[in-house]
Amino acid sequence: MTTITAFATPVHADTAGVERVFLERSAISAADDACNLFTDGERFALKAGLYQSEDELLRANYSQTKIDDTAADVRAHAKSLGCDHPSIRDAAATVRSSYRQFAKTNYLEYNGSHGVWRASRVDGDQWALSEPDKQTGAIFGLRRNGDEAHKLRLAVAIPESDTTASAAQLYIRDPAKLNEPWLGTLFGSNGQLSPPPRSMTTPVWASETDSEDDITGNTYQVYYFSNDAIQRISALDPREAVLLELTPDPRAANQKPVRIAFEVGDFRAAMNFVQIPQQKYSASMDNDH
Repeated sequence: MTTITAFATPVHADTAGVERVFLERSAISAADDACNLFTDGERFALKAGLYQSEDELLRANYSQTKIDDTAADVRAHAKSLGCDHPSIRDAAATVRSSYRQFAKTNYLEYNGSHGVWRASRVDGDQWALSEPDKQTGAIFGLRRNGDEAHKLRLAVAIPESDTTASAAQLYIRDPAKLNEPWLGTLFGSNGQLSPPPRSMTTPVWASETDSEDDITGNTYQVYYFSNDAIQRISALDPREAVLLELTPDPRAANQKPVRIAFEVGDFRAAMNFVQIPQQKYSASMDNDH
């Protein structure tokens, strides 16, 4: 069994190469499940790479069924080898070696077809994961929770205006209503994002809102959503979109709701990347370099 030499997958690499990397990561991940091979950091990095390569296959029009069936075969084979098999030991050693270099990376951009997830592992950054909307200036993603920087909250930040929206909700496809990814052309055939029809979604209302400043002093109205919404977005196809709807304040002159679509993209991969714990360096280690 071969293994990976890096955790990040080249965007739009040849599909045969991406498929090989995905299967290798699936195999060593299965071995880790059975043998507890890795630390939490190594595991987050491995999952980030695994999900990124799977998303790349979906964007190349691989069927989810084919991906799942093939991965199940290699996972079963990896577990059947046993924890002391030489190929398992070698693969685990390569993962650990790659991780020592990869863990020094604090920032990555995960490019999708329509948007970019900006992922930061720096505890001081307000946003661990953010996808900006160029047209409105809105920012969607995962924010750090003050002193508890390891706790991530799903949020959207809207640039402050004269009138604050009275409510915000996310429309997320509900697999109980539509169990296949929504890849339709609801907005026409112009290549724009196509959120699913509302009848196929279960909305999530913002449970909390606050006015906050970013590091440059710009003021935003930030709406926070439940942790359940994080899991629901993670389960979507990377080509899908979620729709944010802002309900106008009853006192506003313009009563037309504001709707913004955000691409799912590599959300789950990026979320695992930002959860890789920061490395601790001793003085002796610093002197060695």
